[in-house]
Amino acid sequence: MWWKIIGAVVLVVLVSFITVKLTMPKAGSNNVASVYDKVVNSGVIRACYIPYPPQFIKDPNTGKLSGIFYDALTKAADNMALKVDWNAEIDWGSIVQNLNSGKCDIVGSGIWANSTRGKSAEFSVPLIYSAINAYVRSNDNRFNADPLIANDPKYTVVYLDGETSQVVATNQFPNAKKVSLPQTDDVSLMLLNVISNKADMAFVEPSIAEQFLKTHPGAIKNVSVSQPLIVYGNAVVMQKGQFELQTMINNSFNELLNSGYINQLLDKYSKDYPGGFYKIAPPYTVSQ
Repeated sequence: MWWKIIGAVVLVVLVSFITVKLTMPKAGSNNVASVYDKVVNSGVIRACYIPYPPQFIKDPNTGKLSGIFYDALTKAADNMALKVDWNAEIDWGSIVQNLNSGKCDIVGSGIWANSTRGKSAEFSVPLIYSAINAYVRSNDNRFNADPLIANDPKYTVVYLDGETSQVVATNQFPNAKKVSLPQTDDVSLMLLNVISNKADMAFVEPSIAEQFLKTHPGAIKNVSVSQPLIVYGNAVVMQKGQFELQTMINNSFNELLNSGYINQLLDKYSKDYPGGFYKIAPPYTVSQ
């Protein structure tokens, strides 16, 4: 009698174990389909993008694409015998939604890897770093000593919904009044809000400010010259849990970094967008 009971218990345990093994997702997959398998089998990386010069440039007249990340991902794909299909232009607030819906395999135009996005997506290794500075009206001297003086209810900062300027405004200027712009607006509109006295301060990259000054000479100034508010890595982003795809992209990007190709791109684009980026330091030393 006891042997029958023990046998039944062992059988139940075995059946339960096999059922769990068969139904549990592959480790690290977060129970999502493998984008890596789809990319390798099709030979195509479907990439969404957000125009944001010089990381990613879209000519408004011809639609021609260029930029640091356009060139870098195209080169990386070519080295892997893959093609890139830049299949959809999206906005800042829909990055995760478009990845999760399968509209694209990656967002390949260069995205800042901030803490909010890190909860919902995976990032590649950064190819460049961007400094975010505080910009005010050129005749406004209230923040010359310290931009954090603006962290006060009597001052107003402007940000773009779903964009990193919102993270900076929320984390570093929590006490200031806020003006939020729709995520579909151009980043330069934050600076327009500053010069039109709707806000006292905006947070953008030097390259964006330089482009703005070409059409609004002398209108703004950087009050965080000696120390940027924050520095972010620029990377491509993919769906949460897609570690095989992440590893493949990282290997190809590291190859471009170590060959000097990325530095060549920065030298190329910095002619029109000076002072906007920090290069990646090599992770090795050359013996003398």
